[in-house]
Order: sequence, then C-alpha cells, then structure tokens
Amino acid sequence: MKSLHIRHLYHRFGLTEALADVGLDLYAGETLALIGPSGCGKSTLLQVIAGLIQPSEAVMQCDFRGISCVFQEPSLMPWMVARDNIALGLKALGVPKVARRRQVENFAARLGLTESDLLKYPHELSGGMQSRVSLGRALALSPDLLLLDEPFSSLDVGLKLELYSLLREQFMQRRSAVLLITHDLMEAVRLADRILLMVPNPGRLVYEFVMDLPQEERTEAWIYKTTCELMETREMRIGFGLSQGTLAPIVNRHGAHAGCRP
Repeated sequence: MKSLHIRHLYHRFGLTEALADVGLDLYAGETLALIGPSGCGKSTLLQVIAGLIQPSEAVMQCDFRGISCVFQEPSLMPWMVARDNIALGLKALGVPKVARRRQVENFAARLGLTESDLLKYPHELSGGMQSRVSLGRALALSPDLLLLDEPFSSLDVGLKLELYSLLREQFMQRRSAVLLITHDLMEAVRLADRILLMVPNPGRLVYEFVMDLPQEERTEAWIYKTTCELMETREMRIGFGLSQGTLAPIVNRHGAHAGCRP
C-alpha cells in the first residue's frame, strides 16, 4: 500500500522554530485533516510535504507518485483561459492536445463548468468558479496524494457541499490519499478519517481523533453531533485557547505517536 511516513520533522525560519518533532503517517485511500489555530505551522508542514520547502531536519518516506496541491487562493494563470488552466499539469506531463481536451471536458462537466466558462479568463470568473477550476487542475492529474490548504474557506455553503461531493467521488474511485488543512472542524469531521490537532510555539502535533463512521454513512445529524462533541473535548478547547492547560505533545487516543498507527 502506498503511504507517506514522517518522523522527527523540524523546521526553522531563521531563529524561529516553526515545527518541532512532527511525525505522521498517511495511507492510500485515507483522508487526514490537520486542524489548529492560525500560526501553528499547518501550511508550513503541507509545503514541506509538497516539496516546496526543504525542512531543517526530517526523516521522510513517500511512495506516492503523483502529488497535487490546491491552495486557499486559486493561483490561476491570468493569461490562460479556464480550459488551459485545468490542462496545465497535463500539458507539463506531455499529454497530447486531443487527450488533454477530452479530460478537461470530462472534469468540467463534473465541476459544473460550461463550455463558455472554459473560454473565460480568471478575472472573468467568480471566486467560486475560480475555485472549481483550481480543483479541476489538481484532480485532472489523478494524483495519488492530494494536498488541500483551506481551499474552501471563502466559498458559500452550497458550493462547499458540491465540491465535497466531488472530492468524495475522487476518494472512492482513485483511492487517493488526502491531506486537508482546515480551520473548520465540521469540514474535518465531514471529510476526514482521522483528525490531528496541531498547536503553535513551536508547531507540533498533540492529539489524534479517529472518525469511527465511514464517510458514506455520515449523516448531517451525525456530523453536527460529532463536531459539537469534539469541540467540547479538553484537548480541542486547550488547543484553540478556549481553556487553560497544557497538552503533552504527540499522543492519540490509543496512547501512540500522533498520526502513527499503534
């Protein structure tokens, strides 16, 4: 089974220690959510995994062949129409033009993009449409590992639910692994198999929550109930500064290293 393993990851920006002794495991077909307050190092960790930042120190093993990223800002090429933005990665991989067009059209239909939408430049698209194009660009590559850095935070509820559905389809069909960074605990409960709580100064993992119900069986009532229950846990309240206390780093409900299977 393809997997990602990280141990003893440290990263510093100058004299500031951003990440300290981070370790996690992620397996094919699994969605792992990182949640925590702003400034705790979630995005830095994702950029390390994506290869955008070289960590100060780490032991890493990654079997995933294709990695795609979706960020909070769509970061589309302003001189390209939506169709060419979605096809950007495919073109870089040398996929022939006819095959690229076919794949883009397939994804466009699933994303709710019309033919006229595909011929528009980013500045002509709404924020929601830009997010659809950004997600389509990532999914078009059929990645083994999908890295999501709060891509839904600025979207309305209806559009979020549509894109969540598209992601679940990707999970089921491709058995892709997903690492999701979010401030939205309900989003994590909805999408993740495991949730890791991260705290700052320096950024470290302090607790793991395992979702015992498969995604396809989660009702809205269950999602709301579970979110409320998690928000009332001692660990979550301390992690988000709602209660006083300290959290010993790197433990989960099984007493093992956070993110690592016991």
